[in-house]
Amino acid sequence: MLSIKTQVPTKNLPIRKVLSKLFQSYIYTALDDKEHEGYRHPNGKVFKSMNFKIAYIGNEIQAKYVALNPENEKQLAQYMLMNSLKLGEIHLTRTVVSIVERNSKIKSPMRVGGFVTVAIKDGKNGKRKIFLEPKSEKFQEILHKNTLEKYEALFGKKYEGELKIKLIEQKPRERIFHYSKGVMKAWFGVYEIEADEDMLRMILDTGMGSNAMKGVGFVEIMK
Repeated sequence: MLSIKTQVPTKNLPIRKVLSKLFQSYIYTALDDKEHEGYRHPNGKVFKSMNFKIAYIGNEIQAKYVALNPENEKQLAQYMLMNSLKLGEIHLTRTVVSIVERNSKIKSPMRVGGFVTVAIKDGKNGKRKIFLEPKSEKFQEILHKNTLEKYEALFGKKYEGELKIKLIEQKPRERIFHYSKGVMKAWFGVYEIEADEDMLRMILDTGMGSNAMKGVGFVEIMK
């Protein structure tokens, strides 16, 4: 995992609502086109083999980036160090990048936390999405199916092991995430996952739920 911290000249840059989109674009610029295109499941869904989360706190931007292929983490780190971090027209030169090893402690069951999104189409307005709470049965059903489909798309084979995703805790208040001109609603949840090592690594390195690579779905091991 890459941990990225950079200083910005002011606390009031008007980029909060487009921050995820700008950082996503920067990542795709640094990596091969294949990662932008993603990996297609036989049913037509496209999944990404990486994920990130980013926040603008005070006059500092903090980000974490993970990838199923560790070479993508190295490639992004090298690109950032050689070309500086650029978010739109903003060049950030005071950037610190470090590699954090977090997969050495993987074991099943694994407990993770993060803002995971699952949405269904509004029956009255097909263009509008309804974001579900993690405690809902439909959320858990879709999350389980989505995780299996992502594995098949990224590894090119069906998952044959056991997969149990149990919600342990859901924070009562949702958070709004912005991407481009859209918004996503997510609740912080803690999940206990039973699966084989490849599946657990995939979840840590690509996130859970929908809207990966848009600033949500990033999960971290809970102590």
